[in-house]
Amino acid sequence: MRPNHILSAVCIAAAFAVTAPIASAQVCDISQTKCALNGGKCNIKFKNRTGDSGGSEGSSNINQRSNAMTIVIKARKGNGDKAGNKLQIPAGTSKTMNMDKKANKSFSDVRAISQDFSNPVQAVAIPCEDIQTILNGTGTCKIFHGIKAKKTGKKLRYLGYQCDGGNVGGPNDATARD
Repeated sequence: MRPNHILSAVCIAAAFAVTAPIASAQVCDISQTKCALNGGKCNIKFKNRTGDSGGSEGSSNINQRSNAMTIVIKARKGNGDKAGNKLQIPAGTSKTMNMDKKANKSFSDVRAISQDFSNPVQAVAIPCEDIQTILNGTGTCKIFHGIKAKKTGKKLRYLGYQCDGGNVGGPNDATARD
């Protein structure tokens, strides 16, 4: 290439860089949920039901199994960093997360992670759409442990969620990893 062609290519690339839309991660907007519109606190009560043997897997594609473990609930920003403090919830107990505070930190989803390091369990992310539905309902979610069989016959261990508030749950075929 001749020098003026190189300069032209650089100028065109710079123009695209300036005019191209900047990719931004989704921020979960809870401002139009029932709790926010009514001036109340937007909280979700997470119940750790990993030690229970049934009754929570309704909206997921995993089969609930009893395996009591401590779980961690954290709101995440679009880049995966946590948005504020996380909750550690031992089996059989519950804790409440203030979603207003997470919204102030621009969260995009909520993730449940197992603290059982001896036997790995796949984490589950609760997407923004489900968070909004939960806040429009009772604001209560159960986190449970379950098994999903792969097509190869291998079984994977997952955390799942079933939320009475809004009747949402997962993971499902759209969110579960094989």
